[in-house]
Amino acid sequence: MTPTDVRLWIDPSCPWAWQALTWLRDVRDQGAIGLRYSLFSLEVNALALERNDVDPGMPFREAAATWGPSLEMLMLADEGGDDAVERLCVAIGRRAHDVDLDPTPTMLAEAADEAGLPGLDIRAAADASLGDRVLASYVEARSLDVFGVPTLQIGDAAVIYGPILAVGPTGADGMALWHEVEGVARRGGFFELKRWPRTLRPGEVPAS
Repeated sequence: MTPTDVRLWIDPSCPWAWQALTWLRDVRDQGAIGLRYSLFSLEVNALALERNDVDPGMPFREAAATWGPSLEMLMLADEGGDDAVERLCVAIGRRAHDVDLDPTPTMLAEAADEAGLPGLDIRAAADASLGDRVLASYVEARSLDVFGVPTLQIGDAAVIYGPILAVGPTGADGMALWHEVEGVARRGGFFELKRWPRTLRPGEVPAS
């Protein structure tokens, strides 16, 4: 079986995207997909949408004051390919969403060390051009109709937002969900399924 190419837009701040990443990494490890990562800043998006534009109206480091440093680090990590981006995103995500730590300089430095990228935080902070590259990634995402995270592009199909999962399933359950999501994503006339309100928060296990 040839793995299906999946492009995933990420922002390490989003707990829903963290659950989707957990699920997709497991599907990838089962051999069904290959994962490619792209960056999408939710902080920039919030400001840009206020302006009905893709321009947040201020420099990146002002627009993304809280999570911008992590995105700049991920952009720099991309020099090592998707594997390096994933290692760093996972290290940040565990701290942010499993332990509930804020993205302080200390937290990000520890995440970089865990990811095998020591000093990446210092290199990223010294390179102001990284913010422009994250903004360019955001603009490119918007041109493809990405409006939030998690967003997937499966093969050459149109992008889909979601799935929004309280807990990312793994094993046989995760693979079953993958086949369901891939099926609807490849239907050209399919647009939306939604359950509202969200009665569980990310990480909360639904009652059986």
